Amino acid sequence: MGEYTTFECRECGYTADRIRWGVGVHDPRQRFMPAYCVECGTIVEVDMTGADIHVDEFRCVVCGVELVFLEKAASYTCPKCKAHDMLMHQGEYW
Repeated sequence: MGEYTTFECRECGYTADRIRWGVGVHDPRQRFMPAYCVECGTIVEVDMTGADIHVDEFRCVVCGVELVFLEKAASYTCPKCKAHDMLMHQGEYW
């Protein structure tokens, strides 16, 4: 099931926009994941609906640079203070 996820920095309190993560409750064909852009430092939602093994490159919607997928919130860098200590809050299903 997909959940809305928010990343929050323990150091400075920065909070990223709410991101869909997982497979849709009402439409299991929809898939989303968070990714980190090393160029502009944003945490963005990536629409992986319809992606397969032939689609392995996703670009940042802000600056166009290839995104990095990370699995642990502590691996994400805060865009504001550059700390490597992010909390992950998951809430309602989408």
